[in-house]
Amino acid sequence: MDLHFPNYPYSKILGWSNSRYDLFGICKRKYLYSYYPNAFGRQADKIKELKNLTTIALEIGNLYHDVMEVFLERLQKSDNPIDEKKLFAFIDKLCADKLPNKAFFENYYKTATVNIGEIGSKVKLCVENFLDSPIFDWLVSTKMEDRQNWLVEAGSKMNGTKYFGETRINGLKAYCKMDFIFVIDDKIYIIDWKTGKKDESKHTKQLLAYALAAKGLNAKISAEKIFPRAVFINGIYEEMGVEITDDRLTGFVEVVKKETAEMQSFCSNIEENIPLPIENFEKCGKENVCRFCEFRELCD
Repeated sequence: MDLHFPNYPYSKILGWSNSRYDLFGICKRKYLYSYYPNAFGRQADKIKELKNLTTIALEIGNLYHDVMEVFLERLQKSDNPIDEKKLFAFIDKLCADKLPNKAFFENYYKTATVNIGEIGSKVKLCVENFLDSPIFDWLVSTKMEDRQNWLVEAGSKMNGTKYFGETRINGLKAYCKMDFIFVIDDKIYIIDWKTGKKDESKHTKQLLAYALAAKGLNAKISAEKIFPRAVFINGIYEEMGVEITDDRLTGFVEVVKKETAEMQSFCSNIEENIPLPIENFEKCGKENVCRFCEFRELCD
């Protein structure tokens, strides 16, 4: 089975994603700043600066994904034993190359000290957990010819261009960028790496979206042959799978349709994806949300 992500022509209309709707539900004002900074004219540069702030937790996740992309592509070519010393030296180099140029939320708002060495240690712990996991044993047991169809980071180099996960769900534009997708015995397996905490409701939605996107890659595949799972790799290793059926996917299509309509109701022009004026986007006013919001100085 050949998995191939199609190219879609550029369109301005907003695209549904689990993360986009999640933010829309948490705080409308933060949603406006995150997705429509250019609507603010001269203030746009400041909003983009704040939007680009990263966090310690986010960079642990980013670095782990970077390592896994290189690691899994190496497994596609070789069955040689893993040299952990070399692997961890690679992680140290990634941290040294990438982190000093990052603008951290913790530094900007003076909420914590950013220690590059500690970030690297946590990434290494995640990688160690993966190397000790049943999923690693399973992957290295697969035939080399099966590994040639692995799509790491959902085919980030697909067609020679960066792939952002754009797909269509019942004709609606959506974004579902999968970390790792592959086929064995005419079954599609989807892996989503998690370096944060488990949120069963949120992650179930995400896996259902991935299953819909995967089904769209091959119309002949039955829902029961798609196996998405979230793999929690930071701390105690855990896997969370979701049973996929045609009825469940049909129901989730309606969820995407409803959530897309909700977000579009905050557009003055849906096709051009132009938002309503700022007063239509209320601040959530919740201390536990605002305390960790990169845009909090704008609201203050």
